[in-house]
Amino acid sequence: MDSLSVASARSLAGAATTRARCDTRGRATPGIRTTVPVRVGTRARVPGPPQWSGSAAAAPSSSTRAATWSVLSVRGGSPLGGRLGFRIGGGAARPVPAVRAKADRRAKDDLIDDDILRRAMDMADDDFDDVASEDELRALDMLDETDGAIALDDDNDDDAVSVAGLGDDYEFDDDDDAGAGAVEEEEEGGEEGETEEDEMEEGVALLRELFEYGAVDVTEWIELGEDEDVEVSGIANDSRVVLGGDVYVCIVGEKMDGHDFALDAVAAGAVAIVCERPIDGLGVDVPQVVVPSARAALPRLAAAFYGNPSASLTTVGVTGTSGKTTVTHMVRSILDANDVRCGVIGTTGYSLDDVRLTPHGGVWEPEEKDPTKDRAATAPGWLAPYRGKYDVPTASPDALQCQQLMAGMLDNGARAAAMEVSSRDLARGRVDCCDFDVAVSTNLSGDHLDDHGDVASHRNAAAELFRRLTDPERQRAVINLDVSASEDGEKSFDAAAYFSEAASAVPVVTYATQEDKADEADVFVERADLSLFETAVTIRTPVGTFDAITGLVGEVNVSNVAAAVAAGIAMEIPLDVIAEGVEAMESAPGRMELVDEGQPFSVVVDYAQTPEALKRAIESVRKTGANNVITVFGCGGDRDASKRAEMGRVADEYSDIVFVTNDNPRTEDPYKILDDIVAGFRDRIYELEAIKEEALFPFLKDMYLIHPNARHETMKLQNMCRRYVIVDRFYAIRAAIAMAGEDDAVLICGKGHEDYIVVGTKKHWFDDRVEARDALQKIPGVQEAGIDTSNLPWGRRDRAGSGAGNVLDA
Repeated sequence: MDSLSVASARSLAGAATTRARCDTRGRATPGIRTTVPVRVGTRARVPGPPQWSGSAAAAPSSSTRAATWSVLSVRGGSPLGGRLGFRIGGGAARPVPAVRAKADRRAKDDLIDDDILRRAMDMADDDFDDVASEDELRALDMLDETDGAIALDDDNDDDAVSVAGLGDDYEFDDDDDAGAGAVEEEEEGGEEGETEEDEMEEGVALLRELFEYGAVDVTEWIELGEDEDVEVSGIANDSRVVLGGDVYVCIVGEKMDGHDFALDAVAAGAVAIVCERPIDGLGVDVPQVVVPSARAALPRLAAAFYGNPSASLTTVGVTGTSGKTTVTHMVRSILDANDVRCGVIGTTGYSLDDVRLTPHGGVWEPEEKDPTKDRAATAPGWLAPYRGKYDVPTASPDALQCQQLMAGMLDNGARAAAMEVSSRDLARGRVDCCDFDVAVSTNLSGDHLDDHGDVASHRNAAAELFRRLTDPERQRAVINLDVSASEDGEKSFDAAAYFSEAASAVPVVTYATQEDKADEADVFVERADLSLFETAVTIRTPVGTFDAITGLVGEVNVSNVAAAVAAGIAMEIPLDVIAEGVEAMESAPGRMELVDEGQPFSVVVDYAQTPEALKRAIESVRKTGANNVITVFGCGGDRDASKRAEMGRVADEYSDIVFVTNDNPRTEDPYKILDDIVAGFRDRIYELEAIKEEALFPFLKDMYLIHPNARHETMKLQNMCRRYVIVDRFYAIRAAIAMAGEDDAVLICGKGHEDYIVVGTKKHWFDDRVEARDALQKIPGVQEAGIDTSNLPWGRRDRAGSGAGNVLDA
């Protein structure tokens, strides 16, 4: 066997999974060089591994992936069958490994004869001039097909190798003459004057091979001859984050066209441009690769470059109108209980345990000092600066960032990832080439019709996640059988049958909480006892029934718990471990999150920003047994103004006490926003008999808009109807909490996990949870000092109602 083949076998035997590193801009990169690559001459190649087929959205099939990317482990246990379409087990939890890494090297033992494999592995450590037997060569070929890291070409006279997992960090033995991360090509008669700079370095991909392994169709190669190639050390689709050696992909967006920024990308160090049309002015030194769709090419190129990291993770995708954030965190809790490190990708950020990631997969670190780090609360008037904090992206990760985030999670030791997948993400191709093992649906309602136009389009977009499940040996669908209620109270949006049909290629695990679905569901919540501070459930599954008490509150979380349990069943996690994960569950940040300082009433912070979400949150809290529901909310500026009055109507109809306050006003007049919200219930209040007799002027305004002589009367009238308008959210939260009595519930909606407020174009530190906790700690002292906080303004009990002694402003 020639020296090059044995060296290649050695590199294959020692290859590791992608090890993403963090560069100067927080990007996950596959251990690449930092120098700007130069154009290189053509390298001899061999036929690549099997290519992807189908649409750009499709990840590699299971058979293709085995040859291209990773090893698919073989599931143990009995043949699958039964009500779920497979047999999960008897009435008790089975002691089986729950989550099996798709790139588990041990799976080779199921595919290759042990003795031949062992000899092949040993052979890699022998001298280069050893002669291999036919069995050993066959084992090496099978290793190649299994790992997909190096493709050997016995028929190629140049004895070249082709790196398939372009993003992998190839590890070599200490005595390997090739050096870490570089496969040395020992060709006789090599070009005169060839230097180390001309050789492939660690993690650097050849441009043509990147397109080959990504199976990206190319319309035209410009300024790149057939005998030329370019070394690429990264991918970027934003000219502002281009690093030297990147290939820049021109994405055509709704408002901007990436082609317009190609020159900026080249100036920043891009060595090649992927575009949909030729771009003038780039010069002969910058190759252009013209493709039919740059948007469709991006996920394929990214998955190829980063080694398809989702194939090395047990990946759970959660779609639905609401509940996605909560369910992903619940899934992580169950996986944590099963000793599987799970990262989360969603609207509250990107995290792995206590590690936070940048949108490009690097480990986040503050770039400046946080001046509010040790403060217990903010300050009135939006005075607290917002610096040195983890700024959660407002948009979902794009197709490139999805690959970078998963590579970054792998680098930090993750074995699984739970990811929010909205219908918008699916429609825009953001999760193309992500390989999901389990797809979960939460619910489907009309909240996002502005993105899709109608219910049918919304449903079709969400169903795409289930159509991508094609491997019945590995992939599972988890579908909610409950029927969501429409705004008029009638049941509608029954998407279960539609999603089940979309997932017809794989086994389906169903779950439900509604009584009429009890016999049909695989996972069913037989009992849910709601209270202000916890929820007790009894859940029946195909492998047994268990009881659990969780700190999650609200009726909405009952269905979310069922979804997470069904996902655990789909991953074959033992039932006792699932139960442990349920009891360990904590609220997702800002999602029906309980703030508990030992008070005799509950305080819940939620992200509800639409009329339907607000109604769902209020009704959910009311069903915990609250005497009064006190709702604090607002609406963001520079956003859909048409929903403001409806938000006001919902809060007025379903709450006992309402505080209308500021959200992120941005560039709008905050007082105008409050007025738009109040329009949803102003007429009803003004027509109340008691109010008609007292009110001589419009009083549903912030008192600072009222003439000083009328402020006392304004507060009196707002106290009478229990509808308050306070522009400063700092005061509104404290007033609501101070007004709460035993067994009441204060629901603070609109911002959820956000730890800032945007005024104009500037962010200021403001966190509803921090403010609520501070109020809970300080207000008891105010009340013990003899201050009456049951009405506004606060005053001494002996002078309550007089309007004197207002300490809310103190």
